[in-house]
Amino acid sequence: AGGRYRHRKDGYLAPIDANFGGCGRTLTDDQGYYVFHTVKPGAYPWRNWVNSW
Repeated sequence: AGGRYRHRKDGYLAPIDANFGGCGRTLTDDQGYYVFHTVKPGAYPWRNWVNSW
């Protein structure tokens, strides 16, 4: 929720979201079909600088 990830090099000041582990799963039916829903991330609220990615 705050833009921070569970990675040792992520030093952003926001708290880690306890409800998001960074992974998911997809189940299939008997014939192997599946549906995958996702969201498109929004824009980050700051300008790009020299070291921004």
